Amino acid sequence: MEQREQITVNAAEGEIIIRHGQAKPIFEYQGTGYKTKTVQGFASLVKAKGNRDHAIVFFGVNSATAILDDRIQDREQDTVSYNGQRSVQYDEWLPILKGTGFSQKELIEFLQRREDGEVPEKEALIQQLKNFRYVTNITGDFTYDSANNYTFSVKVGEADGTVRIPQTLVANIEVFLDSGFTQEMEVEIEIVKPKSESERPRFDLSCPKLNRYLKKANDHELERLHEELDGWLVVAGQPS
Repeated sequence: MEQREQITVNAAEGEIIIRHGQAKPIFEYQGTGYKTKTVQGFASLVKAKGNRDHAIVFFGVNSATAILDDRIQDREQDTVSYNGQRSVQYDEWLPILKGTGFSQKELIEFLQRREDGEVPEKEALIQQLKNFRYVTNITGDFTYDSANNYTFSVKVGEADGTVRIPQTLVANIEVFLDSGFTQEMEVEIEIVKPKSESERPRFDLSCPKLNRYLKKANDHELERLHEELDGWLVVAGQPS
């Protein structure tokens, strides 16, 4: 609430009124920070809002920051930042790539939910897994054949036969959202053999080469960044 104190001064011009209070603060521009989740969005913002001769683009691992005009010294500078968002597909695969176990039913259902082309020869693998449903005895130890399959000797009723499960499957996975870069990732399958007729086999899946695939994905995004911002100053590091 405004406080008013009136002081009368003898002057030919009349009265002088003195008021006590706080004036509204003067607006101070704090700079604008733009954020994006894709390399394409980052490059588009830099080109639209930045000054080509005075912008600096810093890149790191799956991240980038741009100062749009480094001549500005009297206020906060405008910036663009990028932190790569992983794709929904990658998030669905991540527990498997890091290592997880499945029952026969769980693995079949997971594969059935994969989109066309995501797991080559998906239907054949699903059928191989389903064959375990009819196995009442798994005899002897499993072996590996020349095609890198697990080969089980089985007994179904009175009939003997074999069931083969590949040691690896290939998953076509795009790591970063809208990157357009899909990699063939090798996922290893380790079968935990049942110890009794009442048990079912389990399938442990993992991707020992995951870090290599992530590096390739990051390198691809960096390459895109350089292509999109050709002629701009792009350096490794981060602003201080």
